[in-house]
Amino acid sequence: MIKGVIFLYVILAALDFMPIPFPARMILPLLWLTVCAVYKKQWALSTALFFSFLGDVMGWQNALIPQIGFFATAQILYIIILCVLMPPKQTWPLPVRLMLLALVASVYGIAMCWIFPKVEDSVIAYGISVYAVLLLGMCYAALRHKNACLMIGATLFVISDFTLGIHLFVQRIHDATLYIMIPYYLGQLLLFIGIRKTLTSCST
Repeated sequence: MIKGVIFLYVILAALDFMPIPFPARMILPLLWLTVCAVYKKQWALSTALFFSFLGDVMGWQNALIPQIGFFATAQILYIIILCVLMPPKQTWPLPVRLMLLALVASVYGIAMCWIFPKVEDSVIAYGISVYAVLLLGMCYAALRHKNACLMIGATLFVISDFTLGIHLFVQRIHDATLYIMIPYYLGQLLLFIGIRKTLTSCST
């Protein structure tokens, strides 16, 4: 079944890069993953995906503040899943975890120094600063797992949002959709696969 899920997800994601007269096509990939998680009765995962889907809907409507709110909620749910519902059975030694934490903190510092000063709207600025903490918290929670899907998926998610922040507030990026949405779609898919597999093994 998972191969069919991935195949249709890739098709739906590819539609976002095609010149077809269907503006809402960008919301379809996360809607599909949400439906698949609901079908498997993985309620925490489906809820996180659903809030990501709502974030995509707000992105399609160019409503940045609600988009930040919905994705922030999704990150909180991902953190709960990664830390509470499926704590890592095998994790990295303490020095490695400290190094990962320092790396994540450095990324936050770079984002705050580079992107934050460029945001003119104070509500959006503080929303981004809070969201960045949650996003990188999710990334660190995923990196603690010795699971390639989770680690790569979370990293791609961060790359996507970092690129989006640069595009919106620092400097316009040519073909930004490619650099933002490809890592985003791949990141969400890998998180879905990694969490789904781990939750399924925990329930058996």
